Amino acid sequence: MASLNLSDLRGRLRSRRAGLNRWIFGLALLGLLDTTHLWVQQQRQFEEGCFGVASLAPLEQAFDCASVVQSAAGTLLGISNTAWGALFYAAVAWLSALALVRPALRRPQYKLLRTGLLGGGLLYTLYLLYYQAFELATFCSLCLVSAALVLTMAGLQAYELFTFRPATMERPERLRTERFALSGLALVTVLLMGADVYLNDALAPETPATAAAETPAAQPAAQTCTFDAERPPVRYYRELITMNDPTAGNPEAKVVVIEYLDPNCPHCKSFHPVMKQVIERYGVQAYFVFKPIPLWQFSIPQVAALYAAAREGKFEAMLEAQFARQRSGGLRLEEILDIAEQIGMDPDQLAQQINEGVFNEYMARQRRQASMIGVRGVPTVLINGRFVPGVARTVECLGQLIEQQAKES
Repeated sequence: MASLNLSDLRGRLRSRRAGLNRWIFGLALLGLLDTTHLWVQQQRQFEEGCFGVASLAPLEQAFDCASVVQSAAGTLLGISNTAWGALFYAAVAWLSALALVRPALRRPQYKLLRTGLLGGGLLYTLYLLYYQAFELATFCSLCLVSAALVLTMAGLQAYELFTFRPATMERPERLRTERFALSGLALVTVLLMGADVYLNDALAPETPATAAAETPAAQPAAQTCTFDAERPPVRYYRELITMNDPTAGNPEAKVVVIEYLDPNCPHCKSFHPVMKQVIERYGVQAYFVFKPIPLWQFSIPQVAALYAAAREGKFEAMLEAQFARQRSGGLRLEEILDIAEQIGMDPDQLAQQINEGVFNEYMARQRRQASMIGVRGVPTVLINGRFVPGVARTVECLGQLIEQQAKES
């Protein structure tokens, strides 16, 4: 009986089913474009929302792609889901192309491999949807697009398995035309992926730090030392502060200065000396709260180390050491542990905390909260809940704004 069922299954899969398999091939190419765009937006720190379109950003407030991709479920076996997704879609597209252009005798093998791949992809997609809904309580819109593609392809594959179409005669010239069409679609997809990556570099929005650097020196300080008029203030800014946050200054002060940062952000590194001077001058008038959030996957261990160091009163030492070694791609765990040993922390204990993900969920919540209040990149500074634009992030301007808020409070 089992042999008969297997034979019947092979018979069903031997049919070319050109239309259905073209759909799966096309959807897999769309998946490649989706994962490429997700990777591009990760590099841009999701500055303009998940899709990277400024006009859509207000509509994406219900989504937080950064928190999702940087959560515990954002990787599998230490590799980003973005990379796994690209490999998955490429494999599905390749097997679909083989099923369309190769002889009927080999076709069932390709389709069975694709069935197993889509089955595994479907199960993992359902797990990710569950994790986003019940663990993170937020979604990544680009991830939802990917989930829709996987569900559709799995449905088409199931339809092929449970329906029968008699095999038809295949003419060689038709197969040659099919090869040409599939190759053309694949080439167009690769070109679109390359264009997405290229435009990320060529048309990346100007960062606040760059804007500040290009502000004319002769511009009067009174025109630059103002809050960001285009961004609404955070009304309940004191509720952002938690016991895990590194702090400095006077906890009883009427002025609260909050900085969001990532240890792998070059602008955060260049801004840090400014913040140190501000703390030295206004440590009595203001309460300074630091919010390290990982904007890249490789920042997670370093941010975890910052929170661990803060518990031991060594946040500043850990942050400055990480800034001193800052490089593209982040620091290796061995380097983080070496810093810990140098500043008097127990490296074994820190390694255990990082490997067990003690701070992962907290970091994800902080990143999600930051996105909800309007943080689009780092460094971001708030004074009593009001956003400070890049041109005003100088010692003089920050001091004026602190004094202004102290008088008004």
